[in-house]
Amino acid sequence: MVVFEGTASPLSELDIRRVEHKLRVRLPQDLKEHYLRYNGGTPRPEFFVKDGEAYDVEEFLPMNILNDKGLTFERTYTFLVHEKPEFPQGYIPFACDSAGDYFIYSVIPGSFGNIMFNSRADYGDDDRYIFFLAPSLREFINSLTECPEGME
Repeated sequence: MVVFEGTASPLSELDIRRVEHKLRVRLPQDLKEHYLRYNGGTPRPEFFVKDGEAYDVEEFLPMNILNDKGLTFERTYTFLVHEKPEFPQGYIPFACDSAGDYFIYSVIPGSFGNIMFNSRADYGDDDRYIFFLAPSLREFINSLTECPEGME
């Protein structure tokens, strides 16, 4: 079972509506439900394993409060979606790894709800800079595990 450590102050539905209004985006219901339960934080266990790769989920980005790196869900969304033309449109960044890459939620018809990974090091390589991890947020979180031996 996955637990979240170091979460920020709990959110209300009004808090989430304010974030949606500020960002001019409608957050998917399962993402809202997750944030009502856990506002940011570090999942334990923290690794998502796929195709022989282990992706560390350093933290889910908190809403309405800065994390220790000065990031929030809102700041990250604004920076990536509105100020970085290379960031793919139709995705919501919600978590980051220890290298500063992002786990993103697809709001694109046809892949809505899919959890993807966005690798900044691979911008320009259409096959690598964004790729599929899980079909839903729930499956993504439920698939988190300890880092398998030999993948450290």
